[in-house]
Amino acid sequence: MDQFQELQLENNRLSEEIDQTKENLDKLVNKRTEILEIRNRILQISQGVLDVLPVVVVGIDPEQMIVHCNEYARDLFPYGGMGPLGNDRHDVFSTEVNALIDRIDGERNPKAMLEVAQQKFRGEVRRLHEKLSQGIVLVLIPEN
Repeated sequence: MDQFQELQLENNRLSEEIDQTKENLDKLVNKRTEILEIRNRILQISQGVLDVLPVVVVGIDPEQMIVHCNEYARDLFPYGGMGPLGNDRHDVFSTEVNALIDRIDGERNPKAMLEVAQQKFRGEVRRLHEKLSQGIVLVLIPEN
């Protein structure tokens, strides 16, 4: 076998190896895409569940920015065109609501009766992942 034939064989072997690697990569990409699509559907359903809850749910990050809110929260706090999302909680909430949130630093799960937009609520504040300090959740439960 001459050098040309050896190079041809090596080239064929490398081409097959590249094709196999490409096929494996395509399978991996398809699997990850499928996983992401499932996670996206779960996230959409979770948001849908939060939106139909008959309570106000607001997520606040460690920098005090409102990063999540359900439909009831957007209706109750129609701050700007996008609602409260992306705004500092101090700019959106009343002194009374902010005082309840501030109590999280000294109490485990502070609670208070609040009035927002002429409605009475039982407010509760919880830490999101206590050990990780990922923020807090404010829940306002309407009192009938």
